[in-house]
Amino acid sequence: MFSKSMSITILALFMTLVIAQPSLAQSSKLPQLKLAVSTATPHNTPLWVAKDKKIFDKYGVDVQMIFVMGGALVSQMLAAGEIQVAANAPAALVSLIAGGQDIAAFLGISNTSPFTLVTQPSIKTAADLRGKRLGTARFGGSSHVSALIALDHLGLDAKRDRVILMQTGLDPERMAALEQKGLDAAMLQRLATRTMVNKGYHPLLNLTQAKIPYQNTVLAARRDYMAAHPKVFDNFTRAVVEGYAYVFNKDNKQAVKEVLAKNLRLPNAAAAEEFYIEALEELDRKPYPTVEGTRTVIKYMAEQNPKVAGVKAERVIDSSWLKKLDDEGFFDKVYKGK
Repeated sequence: MFSKSMSITILALFMTLVIAQPSLAQSSKLPQLKLAVSTATPHNTPLWVAKDKKIFDKYGVDVQMIFVMGGALVSQMLAAGEIQVAANAPAALVSLIAGGQDIAAFLGISNTSPFTLVTQPSIKTAADLRGKRLGTARFGGSSHVSALIALDHLGLDAKRDRVILMQTGLDPERMAALEQKGLDAAMLQRLATRTMVNKGYHPLLNLTQAKIPYQNTVLAARRDYMAAHPKVFDNFTRAVVEGYAYVFNKDNKQAVKEVLAKNLRLPNAAAAEEFYIEALEELDRKPYPTVEGTRTVIKYMAEQNPKVAGVKAERVIDSSWLKKLDDEGFFDKVYKGK
């Protein structure tokens, strides 16, 4: 028979284990990281794949992906600490950086502009655009900056040549505005461009084919948060890179199309074929953010906010997370020669 002191000892041990259970369960949970995406576009495919195929889980990070309409709002949420990572246009970040926010782009999701300047059938030359209405999404976003780049490339200036830039929603809204003659021209992405060209509208300038350096979309985070959580960010970056490898592996084509259909709300995987091709064309196998492309963003955003002119592209970019993986051969490991 147990002595009284032994019973008390066993009871105390039992109570300790019961009390400890919640903390043990809590410690077993994966660290959470909130990732906000501002547009549903094929260049986000590696992120969607990493989430859908549980690659984030494999690397020990509970990634909560949320959709937030508008890059400006996503940037503000990042600065406020409401999210830890933003999949966003750097055009929406550089003004915050100019204002003192220490935010860095650590991965280049889309390193080229996916936009084409599509015009009414009667507009065939740059000169024909003078005095006309050009539709973009929100001012300061990727389509707006792409419009400024396109005008400059064509030798036009919005103010001098009276080109009226208008905020007219996303691709479907801009397409409808063209058809209703509410716009003379619009910045459209790949599939929307093909649709409108097939209807007789004119592709005046394809920015991808023009090979103008442009940093379209990045993964960005606050530097203080990355420094405080190096293991989480290392694992997160590894998972994203493995997501890229999954997308580029042709054996996974059907699975990738299913992920695209799910996230783009398409009726089935067959309807995702064009978006799959777009993703492969737009993504880089080693997704380093580019200094030249970021300089282009800074140049045009400085016209809207003079403070941005003082921001150096090198200050915006932090490639150290990818370089670490590159140096250790991680890219070769996950791509396996495919």
